[in-house]
Order: sequence, then C-alpha cells, then structure tokens
Amino acid sequence: MAAATTSAAVHMVAPAVVEPQQASAAILTQVPQQTRSFLDLQGALPALGGHRGMGANVIRNGNLAPAWRENTIRSFQAAAASGATFVEFDVQVTSDGVPVVWHDNLVEYGDPTRPTQCAVVDLTAAEFQALGSLSASGKCQQLAVVRRFKRAAPSGAGGLDGAAVLQAVAAAVDSSAGAAADVVPAAARQRWCCEADDGFPTLEQLFSSLPPQLAFNIEVKMATPDELAVTPEAEIQRMVGPILEVVGRCGGDRQVVFSSFDPDVCRALRAAQQQHSVMFLSTGGRDWHADARRMSIAAAIEEACAHQLSGVVVDSGALHTCPEAAELARSRGLKLLTYGLENDSLEWVLCQQRMGVTGVIVDDLQGLMAVLGGAGREGAAAAAGFMGQVAAAAAVSAAQQQAPAGMPTMPSASTTQFVSAVV
Repeated sequence: MAAATTSAAVHMVAPAVVEPQQASAAILTQVPQQTRSFLDLQGALPALGGHRGMGANVIRNGNLAPAWRENTIRSFQAAAASGATFVEFDVQVTSDGVPVVWHDNLVEYGDPTRPTQCAVVDLTAAEFQALGSLSASGKCQQLAVVRRFKRAAPSGAGGLDGAAVLQAVAAAVDSSAGAAADVVPAAARQRWCCEADDGFPTLEQLFSSLPPQLAFNIEVKMATPDELAVTPEAEIQRMVGPILEVVGRCGGDRQVVFSSFDPDVCRALRAAQQQHSVMFLSTGGRDWHADARRMSIAAAIEEACAHQLSGVVVDSGALHTCPEAAELARSRGLKLLTYGLENDSLEWVLCQQRMGVTGVIVDDLQGLMAVLGGAGREGAAAAAGFMGQVAAAAAVSAAQQQAPAGMPTMPSASTTQFVSAVV
C-alpha cells in the first residue's frame, strides 16, 4: 500500500527497545500448564483468547478502554495473568524485514487534525519502535501516535452483562442502513494514550517476554486494498518468510496458530510448514472484498478444506446469523474459532460451546474472567449450571421466534447488523 509522506523527524529518533515488564517473572508461575493444542481442548467454555491482549482499544463510556494499550507486551502479560488460554495479535513486516506487532494499515502520528501517515512497510523496525517509545512516554507529542477509535457499546454492571452486551451492540447500529458490520461512527482522531501504556514490540520480543504456556494466534496482517482480489506472490513471501523465520527460531514448545484474512497467505503458510496450525479468517461477508473466497463462511470452509487448513476463524455476529455454519465446519473436520464484540457475552460464549466452537477471541477479557471468578479456563466448569439456565431460556425463545435452539434472544438477523471488533 502506498504511504503518505513520512516525516523526516522519525529518522532522527533513536530506536526504542521494549524491555519485558517486571511482572513477567510472576506471570510465568501464574499461567496453568496447557495441553499441546488448545484447538483440541474440551470444557464448559471454548478456549478463551485475549484479542490483542486485554482487548482492542475503543471508546467506551466516553473513555479509552481497556486500560492497556492493545498489542503490547504489558497487555499480553495481563491477559496471561488473567487466565487466557491464548492471545490473538496482528503481525506486519517492516521495510527491513522485521516482523512487528501492529493492527492498522497505517501508522498515524503528530497533529491529530493533520497526522502524518505511513505504512509499516515504509518504516524500519527502529523507526516503528521509536514512535512507540515516544507515544508511551508522552514526552514528545510531535511524534506521538494518534488514532480514530471505534465506539463500543457500554459495558454492563460488573464489567459484563451478556444480554445487555448483545442488545446494546445491536441497538448501536442503524439497522435500516444495510451497511457492513462496522458502522458505528468512529470518534475524531486523538492521541493514543493508555493508562497502562507500553511501546511497540517486535514478534521476537513477544516470544521472549511471555510465558511459554500462553498460546499464540498470529494473524498475518495484509495491508492490501479490498479492491485487490489476489495478492501478488512477492508481497505474500515478503510477509510470510520473515514471520516463519522468527517463529522457527524463537517458538520453542509454544503452541502457535497462524491465521489470515488472505486465503493465499494461508495457502503459503501451510505449504511452507506443517508444525503449526493455519486457519482462514473470514468476516462472513460482513465486509466487502473483491475476492469471493472472503465473502461467506461457506466459501471460507471450502477454501480451508481445499488447502488442508486446520479450520476457520469467523466473525461471531456472522455465525449468529448463520449458526448452521458451525455444523458444516464440524462435518468437514475443521476447527472453528470466532471473534467480535458479541463474544463479550457469556451467554453467547456458552452457546457457542454447545455449537462446537473451539475457541473465542474476546475483548472484555477482564470482565469475562471476573464473572468466572478469575479462575480462567480451569474454573470454567463453574459456569456449567448457568449454561443450563441459558439453554432453557433459549428454548423458550426458540419456540417464540422459531430461532435455532440454544441461542440467546436477539433482534431479527434479517433487520439487524452487529458491530464486531476487527481481528
């Protein structure tokens, strides 16, 4: 992707090195031992994954939440300490071939009203980390990173109210617009400052800073335009090669699952190695793309089978409107993960377990763990009784609405769009 003019000031800043936080040693002893693959775990809940750590940064109740800057070592360490089975994060590759952890297509910094914009591929690793160091320190606003944050539905009392989350997310969208999932207006750009701030890490730093029991779901983040149906092979190899090199050198016994919205990236990851699972990410058609393989869950399942992938990762709201996709994936021998703000609902997470969903990527990890008593996956059995109550309530709803049994009451899927946090 072509980038806007990059400020020369970036080149004058010394590279920042992100050091592991002092709490990391304690976290190493707090995380329970995991089985070899969280994709094979069975329990009262699907495997719980922290989205970009403790959750993607959004505007909630007028404030930037969660407290941790997304996709940083501090956020991932907090997710590990909270009991997450795995963390999901985005990896791009800098101009000098270094895989770094960053979600957005562009890095924006400087004046929030007129920011300088550049793509990760147009920055060296030193320049990228320098921007992160200055942003976390708050000492140089001229080079501080800014962002236009999405607005999210308010959290319920106690941090999580499943039914309220689902209803508030649905109500936040103009159902008559017929737009894509992400239609809630974003706030104006502002300086990206979090209570628990941190610099921008490289992929290698994540391996050395986080407990080996914490599984990684690495999304290979392609910053190519939606109008481009097929990514050039050279760009695929520019991304895949350096990422696989770091994982091969630093991965050790850690479980790693790769994913990407680009089916050809998934193909390349599978062809290049057999040790780690590869899963195809899909919005289920909620976001338009020129590649038809990305426009439905059914198409994603077919693509995963064609290239012998381990499974698919789908938009949770898309699965809710097309629940039969879970059985289709299972019948084809595929694992199924989901992502999206809907996963902040405990009721919906429990229903997904009944549908055969292997793992859920959540944003309100702190709130969800608080509901579960802070015991993480080992304490998930405590939710089994509640699961029965949800099933009974859903059965009543199904009788009234002729909806699939085992799903919480929600507005009609034909008239409502749901907001999902983009993985």
